[in-house]
Amino acid sequence: MFDFIDEMAASEQQFDAQPELASNVIAPPPKLSEPSFDSIPPNLQQEAMQRLKIIHFVANRLDGGWTEKNIKPLLTLVEKQLDISPPSWRTLVNWKKAYFESGKSVDALIPKHRSKGNRQMVRDSQWLVDEAIRTKYLSRERVSIAATYRYYKSRVIIENRSIVEGKIKPLSQRAFYQRVNSLPPYDVAVARFGKRYADREFRTVGQQIPATKPMEYVEIDHTPVPVILIDDELDVSLGRPYLTMLYDRFSKCIVGLSVNFREPSYDSVRKALLNTLLDKSWLRKKYPSIKNEWPCCGKIDYLIVDNGAEFWSASLEESLKPLVTDIHYSQAAKPWRKTGIEKLFDQLNKGLINEMPGKTFTNPTQLEDYDPKKESVIRISTFMELVHKWIVDHYHMTPDARVRAIPYHTWKGSEWPPITYNQEEAVRLSIELGLLNISTVRQNGINIHGLRYQSDELNNYRKYTPALNGSLQVKTKTDPSDISAIYVYLEQEERYIKVPAVDVTGYTKELSLFEHKVIQQVNRTNTRAMVDEEDLADTRMYLEQRIQQDTKRIAERQTNKASRTKTGNTSKLAKIRDVGSDGPTTIVSKAIQTPNSSHEHPSSSLDDDLGDIEGY
Repeated sequence: MFDFIDEMAASEQQFDAQPELASNVIAPPPKLSEPSFDSIPPNLQQEAMQRLKIIHFVANRLDGGWTEKNIKPLLTLVEKQLDISPPSWRTLVNWKKAYFESGKSVDALIPKHRSKGNRQMVRDSQWLVDEAIRTKYLSRERVSIAATYRYYKSRVIIENRSIVEGKIKPLSQRAFYQRVNSLPPYDVAVARFGKRYADREFRTVGQQIPATKPMEYVEIDHTPVPVILIDDELDVSLGRPYLTMLYDRFSKCIVGLSVNFREPSYDSVRKALLNTLLDKSWLRKKYPSIKNEWPCCGKIDYLIVDNGAEFWSASLEESLKPLVTDIHYSQAAKPWRKTGIEKLFDQLNKGLINEMPGKTFTNPTQLEDYDPKKESVIRISTFMELVHKWIVDHYHMTPDARVRAIPYHTWKGSEWPPITYNQEEAVRLSIELGLLNISTVRQNGINIHGLRYQSDELNNYRKYTPALNGSLQVKTKTDPSDISAIYVYLEQEERYIKVPAVDVTGYTKELSLFEHKVIQQVNRTNTRAMVDEEDLADTRMYLEQRIQQDTKRIAERQTNKASRTKTGNTSKLAKIRDVGSDGPTTIVSKAIQTPNSSHEHPSSSLDDDLGDIEGY
């Protein structure tokens, strides 16, 4: 083995090595034990067994010690009776010694000539080889082996100039390549690409925890659907939707989904979970073309999620406590923890989406003269019907790649069906999956989302419930799809009550939280557009000038010792100037500079203003 580390350390006494590169090279691991008997080639196994047979044959007939006189006569019988060419008596003694010293392990009889040809590498210019590899090849510049060898030859030539006798003999290019290729691959990856890349490249691929029943392990994820859909009524393109889907690891069934045009958010997860947990008997009534049932529903034991922000929200954690036993977060760089849902998206694209007009391509160069927007003809209602039919009538009824099972029959054939929800529990479930907030109940009700919610029942609860630290706080749940009412949890009574919005105009009727945020942002934009910045600047300048006049007048009066200024005037100026620890220490203002007359027009594009709206 190429002892790279030790020789590199020696070379550092002659050359100024780069410590950061040296630290990247890790000492080779200790040599592993010899391979097991069943892992060696069959011809070597056969030869080892023949040796063992000869040892047993001689040992059973030996009269006395293992000497030449006693062994030789028996070796002639080996060839006649066993039809095996016998070894010399000394070779047989060595076999017998190795066999008994190993505790009678047949591994000791494996021929050692399998390791022949592993000659010691030439080390005529070893320290120069080490230097070239360390400074050139094992660097973040990722110099090629050919360029590293050219550097090595140049170093040999320069060194030979100062040597009179016994000049250094350079390695051939082939031998140099062998040296480089014999380095530990992990150490090379660390030095050339960094530890993170090396750990990912040489990671140990683990195994999923197998499921034993439906809804025990359910994976959830989002993906943008590569097809442009059009509006049902207006026939205009709406872009690519996002698909949130849940996959049951036991049956390989799709157990729930949601489709919308917003980026993945808590609302996406909420809708998909409601679709997963509740009964789907409504499906065939809505889509008569679907022939089979979708039996998948019930309580989830373990929900497998990735590290998206929508899965780390307090609302999700709180809502799922009574619904899911636990949430498992997939670790980074361990994709095998959640492979089922990833494969499912690929199957959906290949089995359905890729055949739809208006599909998009990952690489824009593949488009050529194809325009997805112009080719899009699939309406949202049609897409929803096709997706559900593909899931229920195709995917669930198709055997897996190895023809071992059919998802629908695996689900139906389980002896341990999941716990399902009745009608009352379904209502409670839709409430629990609402957006969580902790709000204060005041005299005018609850103020949340920029709206006010009030009811007689909430007011009565406030009357007769003691407030902690002077304020009565309650847990509220908001359905992001409808903010016309919220649900308030009365802790003393252990129940939810529905509290409507104070809305005499009907503004909140069937209004989503996202729409409300957009409307609020538009209102703020319009308000800013109505502000006359020039008038405000003139007013500000007038106030400053009046303050300066009073300051000058007070300063002139203070110079006259006979005149005493009342402290009330200076106190007012101190209030105006905000004199104190966080403001100036004097009421005298610096010279007022005219503000820049150039102003950005307040009525900037609506898209820019709405870009700051974040998901919830």
